[in-house]
Amino acid sequence: MDRSNLSDILALSVFILFSGLGSAEAGTAAEPGHAMPQPAQTRNLEDSMGSAVAAQFTETVESRYFIFYSTIPRARLQEYAHFADLFLDLVDRDFIKLRVAQRVNAVVLPNKAEFQRFLIKQLRVRKPSEYGMYLGDKNLFVTYDGSGLGTFSHEIMHYVIDTMLPECPAWAIEGIPAFFEKFYGYEENGQLQLKWGYQNPWRIQAMGERVPRLKLRTVLYGSDDTSEKRLLSVFLYQQGKLQTFLDLVRQADKKGFRTYVEAAFAKPLYEIEGEWQAYLNAIHANRDKIYQLPLSMYFPAAHEFAVFERENSAVLQ
Repeated sequence: MDRSNLSDILALSVFILFSGLGSAEAGTAAEPGHAMPQPAQTRNLEDSMGSAVAAQFTETVESRYFIFYSTIPRARLQEYAHFADLFLDLVDRDFIKLRVAQRVNAVVLPNKAEFQRFLIKQLRVRKPSEYGMYLGDKNLFVTYDGSGLGTFSHEIMHYVIDTMLPECPAWAIEGIPAFFEKFYGYEENGQLQLKWGYQNPWRIQAMGERVPRLKLRTVLYGSDDTSEKRLLSVFLYQQGKLQTFLDLVRQADKKGFRTYVEAAFAKPLYEIEGEWQAYLNAIHANRDKIYQLPLSMYFPAAHEFAVFERENSAVLQ
């Protein structure tokens, strides 16, 4: 299952290098500046999967919205929990108002092989994904150490879609989480400040020459490719329509149109196709620059991010 940002495989290492979050108080993530109320309910891993499964993990880190389980070093697990909390606060602040009824369980395996083995043996998944998987019925997402921050943001957004947007159209179930894979920014006063709307290098490269030929109608109604669906979510964002789209889906209101995309633009599909084609043509024309985009990352301070932007201005613009 194509659920993550391959170009972000090393992103967590970069994050750790710049953030120095290992000094957080043992067992908890740092308090974010913009925070929702802590969920009143807790359904831990033992409740959802049994004591035998929970017992195999030597480290447990409880944060505001998550309970992380792993065998990796505790300090590293705390860093994942810190990012996950800050990211969920950002989604609530900037995109979708959330109601987190209970903390989400998160299992971080030490490597890809053990991650896929866990999916097959413990969760009976026939075709394990490459990087991460969210299982709503078990209140759980699973990934592995080194899968990248894009994996965490992607899988957390599956939780958001599952719990907050029940009317989400089929293409957006993967297309919206995939949008959140690519970002740059910094942490300030316990909040993430991230920039969005970047293409994902490996996805663009994988689609190759079919990018400028991709029809909007195909993505809406007939695509099984997460990379194609991500193109549409980035298109919405770059056109200033992503927030409108999310609000309309939350309200289950298509404004009389056949799709939420048309409702977001307030015009029928055929009138959007020209903008869509121009967008695809620009991606194809600038693909060599897109391939050079750095890994997704955030910095501990705005001035460090400013340096990063200056040093990478040629490809970030």
